[in-house]
Amino acid sequence: MERVADEVTPQLDQIWEEEWQQNLMEVALARVKQKVSIKEFQIFDLYVLKAWPVRDVKKMLHVSAAHVYVTKHRISALIKKEVRKLEDEMA
Repeated sequence: MERVADEVTPQLDQIWEEEWQQNLMEVALARVKQKVSIKEFQIFDLYVLKAWPVRDVKKMLHVSAAHVYVTKHRISALIKKEVRKLEDEMA
């Protein structure tokens, strides 16, 4: 019985940790979405979250490649900051 518990516990811990990180990311993303323009979030959503190629994002939203890259960098930094803030709130 102890042997089964030992094999299952690390898997459950890993699943819980992955779900926790996913939840943090979703909350951070929702908060950041409210802080940026709709167009900036669309750029980030298409390029980062949906993994569209830059050329397709440019065509769809009529922006330059530089705008796509800068928006990705800016919103990624905001999300990281928000995740840290959430982690601090939980501590």
